[in-house]
Amino acid sequence: MRGLSQRALAEKVGCSRPTIIALERDLTGRVETLLRVLLALGIRQALRPEPAARRPGLVPATNDAARDLVMTQPDLAAWIITHFADRMSGHVLDPARGAGAFYDQFPDHVERSWCELALDRDFLACSDPVDWIMTNPPWSKIRSFTRHAMTISEHIVWLVPIVNITTKARLRDLAEHGYGIAELVLLDTPRDWPQSGFQLVAAHLRRGYTGDWRVSRLEI
Repeated sequence: MRGLSQRALAEKVGCSRPTIIALERDLTGRVETLLRVLLALGIRQALRPEPAARRPGLVPATNDAARDLVMTQPDLAAWIITHFADRMSGHVLDPARGAGAFYDQFPDHVERSWCELALDRDFLACSDPVDWIMTNPPWSKIRSFTRHAMTISEHIVWLVPIVNITTKARLRDLAEHGYGIAELVLLDTPRDWPQSGFQLVAAHLRRGYTGDWRVSRLEI
């Protein structure tokens, strides 16, 4: 379009004809040579600066809604419930019932109830006080779930990656609501779940707890 042969363009740029051929055919060469070629062709806005890359954080990217639909295997839920059963009493709420892996296996000695957004029972709209909340919550909503859970329950057990409840912001939320991490139960991530690289835990959050974090491992 500019009326330049490869040889004439190479002479204007100050490079060899094979360099021009490599740029055109293989898109290979030096960036500074490419810029001189584009300038010779009258293209002045060929490149734009990219914003500085953010350093990778410890928190995974927010899940989309589809990735929240990861159902807990009943045997995994049963192991977690058994671990806490002798401490559970009163009213226990499963705020994200799903297929019922947790709700269906709560101990017989407790009163139980459930929420499930897909069934028009929105946990975030629930205001009835309970004694325990336990489930595998939607990980993209873990902060809002935790904040709300702390307004209605004394004990919370979340099945989540450890990073979802131990960032500075999440620990600050706990402190502001008078909660502490009573126990972190380490678990192996099921093979058919998204593999984030972060340790999976059953985290016990407890109102008024100010002691050290107890760390245990659940061998399944």
